[in-house]
Amino acid sequence: MTRQPSHMKPHASLTARPRSVRGTRRRAERGVALLMALALIAFITAAALVSLRAVSTESALQGNERRAREAFFAAQAGLAEGREVVRLRLGGRNEFNTVINNLGGPATDLPPDITIPWYQVIGWTPYTLTSTPAGTAVDPTFAGANREMNGPDGVRLEDFPESSNVRYRVFLVDDDDADPLRSVDENSKVWLVSVGEVTGPAGSQPHRSIVRTLINAGTSGGSGPPCWDAGCEDNGGG
Repeated sequence: MTRQPSHMKPHASLTARPRSVRGTRRRAERGVALLMALALIAFITAAALVSLRAVSTESALQGNERRAREAFFAAQAGLAEGREVVRLRLGGRNEFNTVINNLGGPATDLPPDITIPWYQVIGWTPYTLTSTPAGTAVDPTFAGANREMNGPDGVRLEDFPESSNVRYRVFLVDDDDADPLRSVDENSKVWLVSVGEVTGPAGSQPHRSIVRTLINAGTSGGSGPPCWDAGCEDNGGG
């Protein structure tokens, strides 16, 4: 067996060593590229999550604002209807005692911290623009242009906006007059209070708005501007 000359061994080791270095360098480059790719993916994922969160938050804020406005509009509608109901019940009298007595006693399902009597004028009533039941805001029988449910061309507006889960309730509350029990009208003035409410999915907090007006007895059925016009309260939904 012929042995390799000793002077050739260093040449073999010199040629093997650069290949090992190049392989290590390639593996290191692939590792760095992998880390950069993972970092880029993580950055894009985080940016997408932040964007989704911002969109979700904005959507929730807009939904809350919309429901607050719906509750306020429902409370306004209830107040207008309540004034008409009280006007009819007054029958030309100059005091509200007969109306109070005919309302069947104070409401009993109110929070316990309400110590003065609140008399229900209108129970919970849906606030809607649909044509059923009778007596709602829109009359579908009008056929002319720009009337109720019809557009300028006389064609029915099938996509007319419809509210859901919106209702109102109206109370009569005697003002702070000579009667300490607030159950007898002494000055021919009472508060008419309307509560508008929008309910969401089960378990969610309802949005409510309360508007009120101080009305005077007489043949007019209660005079005086609503409180939101007089600037005596803030009616933001909550």
